[in-house]
Amino acid sequence: MKGRSGARWFAWLGTWFLFLCVAHGNFETTDAAFTMHAARSLWHRGDSALLTKAEGGELLGEQLGAAAIKRWERLGPKRRKYGKIGVNGHAYVWFPMGHVFLLAPFVALGESLAAALPDADARFRRVTRDFAQSYVEGHPVVTQGLICLLLPSVCMATSILLLFSIARELGASGRDAAWSALSIGLATQMFALGREQTSDGPGLTLLLGALLPVVRIHLGRSTARTAVWAGLTAGAAVLLRYQTALYVVAFAVVLVLSCRRRERWRDLWLFAAGGAPMLALFLLTNYLRFGHALVTGYPELGAWFQADPLAGLAKILFAAGRGIMWFSPLLWLGIPLVLQCRRRVELRWLAVVMFVTPLLLFMGVNGWQGGQCWGIRYVTPGVVALLAIVLPQTAPWYRWPNLWRTLVVLGWLVSVTSVVAPVRGQIQLMSQAVRAHEDHMIAAGTMAAADRTVDPADLGGWHPHYTPLVRNWLYALQSRPGRFEDDQGHPRHGSANGLRPIYGVDAFDEAAQGKVPLHWADRSGRHLWWRFWGALYGMVGWLLALPFAALGGAFAWFGWRAMANELKPVPSAVR
Repeated sequence: MKGRSGARWFAWLGTWFLFLCVAHGNFETTDAAFTMHAARSLWHRGDSALLTKAEGGELLGEQLGAAAIKRWERLGPKRRKYGKIGVNGHAYVWFPMGHVFLLAPFVALGESLAAALPDADARFRRVTRDFAQSYVEGHPVVTQGLICLLLPSVCMATSILLLFSIARELGASGRDAAWSALSIGLATQMFALGREQTSDGPGLTLLLGALLPVVRIHLGRSTARTAVWAGLTAGAAVLLRYQTALYVVAFAVVLVLSCRRRERWRDLWLFAAGGAPMLALFLLTNYLRFGHALVTGYPELGAWFQADPLAGLAKILFAAGRGIMWFSPLLWLGIPLVLQCRRRVELRWLAVVMFVTPLLLFMGVNGWQGGQCWGIRYVTPGVVALLAIVLPQTAPWYRWPNLWRTLVVLGWLVSVTSVVAPVRGQIQLMSQAVRAHEDHMIAAGTMAAADRTVDPADLGGWHPHYTPLVRNWLYALQSRPGRFEDDQGHPRHGSANGLRPIYGVDAFDEAAQGKVPLHWADRSGRHLWWRFWGALYGMVGWLLALPFAALGGAFAWFGWRAMANELKPVPSAVR
């Protein structure tokens, strides 16, 4: 057991260090910036409200965020954005409360580290002088950098180890479990969660942390602690992603069936007891903020579900810019394997339910694309859950080795593509390109002005011309010195420096559509932390990442090799 434990620690450390190499240097999502300020407020004031300048807000980002939430709410409930006004008159973000709680200690750690880098914010403000929004969304720069570096990578390394453990519980050998875990983690859209700062990464980690004990309970290998742990992690996962409650219902069904089969209901009650504190925290926090235990701050459901669901389903599956069948190629095997009934697959129905649930939930949502993320983050848990249950039990690498290797390589290339360019900058230029194309078509009389796309992200998310699978590489080429900016770091706006080389179109309105990436971190590869901090402090960036790459490669090789050589199977299920 000690040998196995040591191998897992080495594998975890190696995986963590390697994901550190592709971490971001600064937030690239507005959602994360709002959540971080709420977490900072919670840590310092005991209340997650954002305060305006008049109310005593400390940081510029918090002040402007609070003012924006209040301004949007004054336009009416349907126009509400990013948050809601609480019963005390202050602005609260609508993002999951669990993410606010999770970021609070990282805020404290970041502020402690900032004492060793007292000039970091001043340097950041100086280099972003031409991009005011970069500073507003990017400070405090040390705190954001620390969160970007640690939290996504820690969650990703933990998630991949959980995938390995789930595979072993389902009867896979060490080699097959390693194949399954690493393929899902590195060759599907799950990979991007190792860098993104939204609640989806931690939420997936907790979801897998709940799935593992649920599998053990189903197979009859549980103790009392197993059921309590399942309930606790499931409840915490809901606090990170509210829609995860639907998965928890499915887990409860698994437990009901298991308890009924064994004529022993202890596990179900312990599962409920484990989740009860999380439910109480959810209800209490909502009540204290908004005066109602079930009001989270998000708009009413009717404000979200206004799109054609069949078109939305087609986009989620096959859109060239986001579709899961392209961004997670392993599904081309995973879906047929879960549907064919010639071979017994434990919890097959759970895999189908977990995959289909987010598809049905979000196919009618206007913003099906998921915003500032790689792929469609809303459905990533379903993709991962289906593959985590099916792949270890069907081992397609034996039945179709060439097809399996091809899909893994394609998935890995997609994952690499997500690293070479920042999502935020790519979305900015894509939106400008969509508008430029439409304006040229309207001027030429080939398109009516009334047919203009309401949301550029919708068209850009599905049309092949704008797919980041191609455009990210062109973006990376254009990020070389002298393209997006001059030798002094000033922006070089104009179609010739942005839209034309990347999207093959000239701006119709240069002032509105001819901008190069507006955020300092989105140019010249500075979305990667070692480029970001190297540029900020005048260091050779790759030297910062080299120790993590070297140690990560060594630890991962030793740890995963030892885990893959585990030959002793997990004990048979107690039927």
